[in-house]
Amino acid sequence: MADYETESTPFADRFDAELAQWMTSNRQEMLAGVPGFLGIRLVDASPGFIAAELEVRPDLLNPFGAMHGATLAALVDHVLGSAVFPLVPRGTWPATLEFKLNYLAPVRSGIVRAESRVVALRARTAVVQVDVTNAGQLIGTALGTISLNPPKPTT
Repeated sequence: MADYETESTPFADRFDAELAQWMTSNRQEMLAGVPGFLGIRLVDASPGFIAAELEVRPDLLNPFGAMHGATLAALVDHVLGSAVFPLVPRGTWPATLEFKLNYLAPVRSGIVRAESRVVALRARTAVVQVDVTNAGQLIGTALGTISLNPPKPTT
């Protein structure tokens, strides 16, 4: 559970704990595509919060020996929607509309951890903040908007 979680945690009334458990179990379905290639693992979830980690590997570095900014951006994009997913009705698709990412420090090795918190949740959009750390140092911060797309009716 996240450090900030209390009985009065925002979004607790709509949190799907079963879905969050499935997401953080890192089953094969969660390790597919770009997140799987990058090695992103969802490691913690609570109402309005999700954390993910990835190990910095040589193939994720730029020619100057630092983790490529696109890797950090992909990690941020992944946790933006993942934090919202257990809060919305099943079948709703959270899609990133935009995010602003500040790169604060280079990363050359170790584990990168992204912690994502839902700041606001409305009927059709959510705003999510992400802080990314490496070895206890803040290396990036982002704020993004998520579009909430309800399931299409089956006919």
